[in-house]
Amino acid sequence: MAPDLDALDDGGKLVAAVAAILLMGGVAALPTEGVYGIHALANDEGAVGRLRGLKGSSRTGFIGLLAEPDELWHWGSPEPKAVELARRYWPGALTLVVPAHPSIPASLRAEDGTVALRCPGSAFLRAVVKEAKGIVLSTSANLPGQPPAIRAEDIPPKTADITVDAGPLSGIPSTLVRVQNGTVEVLRKGAVTLGDAALDDPSEAP
Repeated sequence: MAPDLDALDDGGKLVAAVAAILLMGGVAALPTEGVYGIHALANDEGAVGRLRGLKGSSRTGFIGLLAEPDELWHWGSPEPKAVELARRYWPGALTLVVPAHPSIPASLRAEDGTVALRCPGSAFLRAVVKEAKGIVLSTSANLPGQPPAIRAEDIPPKTADITVDAGPLSGIPSTLVRVQNGTVEVLRKGAVTLGDAALDDPSEAP
C-alpha cells in the first residue's frame, strides 16, 4: 500500500517544497510504493547525473512517474494489453515497460528503445509530479548491490537535497511488467500480482 502522507503534507506545503527543489535542479528522496526512492526531473541533466552517480554511471533508463494515467500516451507507445493493465492498476504499484514515444527524454529511454512508466498509488507523489510540471524520474535510494531503503535513515548520506520521512515502508517494490509485441512479461514481482493470463481476475497483494 502506498504511504499516506496527508498528516505530513500541511495543506500542500510539503508538495510545494519538494516540487520547488526538483524545479531548481535538485534531487528528492521520497517514499514510493514500498521503498524509498530518489527523484529528479527528467529534463535536468545535472540532476539526472546525480542519480546516475548513485546507481552507476552506465545506467540508462529510469522509471518515469506520471501525474495521471492518461499521460501514458505522452511518453510511451503502449499496446492494447498495456493499456488494459494501466486502466486496471493505475494509480497503483505497477510499473509498465512499453515502447518509448519518440519525444521521450533520453534519461528515460532504455537501450532497447523502451520506457518504464508508473502512475503511483501515492496521491502525494502524483501531486509532486503535477506541481513540478514535468515527468519525474525515480530509482531506488540504495547503492548498487545493497538492500532497498525501507527507512529514511537507510538512504545514503548526502544523496538528496530534501528527504520526506514517512516512517518504515513495506519493502515490497512495484511490480515491473514489460508489454511488447503482444507479450506480457513480469520482470520483477512486487506489490501487484497478475493472473495467469495477465489480465484474468488479478489480485493485489497486501
